[in-house]
Amino acid sequence: MIKNTLLNMVAAALLTGLTFVSGSAMAQTPDGSTPANEGVCNVLQASGVSPGLYGLCVAYCEAQDLDSFDKSPPNAKILANYNKRKQSSDPAMPCVKAPCPCWSNAEMAAITGDGAASACLGGAAKLQLVDNVSPTRFAEADTNVGRETCRYIDQTLTPATVRNLSISPAEAQSCYAAVQSACQSVVLP
Repeated sequence: MIKNTLLNMVAAALLTGLTFVSGSAMAQTPDGSTPANEGVCNVLQASGVSPGLYGLCVAYCEAQDLDSFDKSPPNAKILANYNKRKQSSDPAMPCVKAPCPCWSNAEMAAITGDGAASACLGGAAKLQLVDNVSPTRFAEADTNVGRETCRYIDQTLTPATVRNLSISPAEAQSCYAAVQSACQSVVLP
């Protein structure tokens, strides 16, 4: 009887230890970093932001790191839920990775290359970055549902580069995030 009790105690201690070790191993995220969002979603914890967006942001950011899935990628569903819950005063999803088809990173960098821009105009659904130093460069993203578009103009080239595209909601979010990031990185007059 004492022998069984002692064996049960050892087994319980071993099980507790294995649970702790496996729990720690399972806490790893697909990109190997915890927390999943590395702080990019923290802006969604501010007062006045719609409840639930922070959790959806963390889930979306981590879902982008998944390499395999059975059917449609889970991040598309999470982004749809985020956009459904998001109010016009809430920020766009901070960690959208879909490329913006209107401009390359180099083209966006050319707009902000001197560290200044003439204007950042718009709001929660539509945002423009304008550099009116002659010749003009311009980038715009519109995330309004059903009107998702992006525009890019570079008049420094001959002929001028002009792109005006209807895009997917994920691409619109990416374009918006790129313009928003550029606006935050430049000095405005």
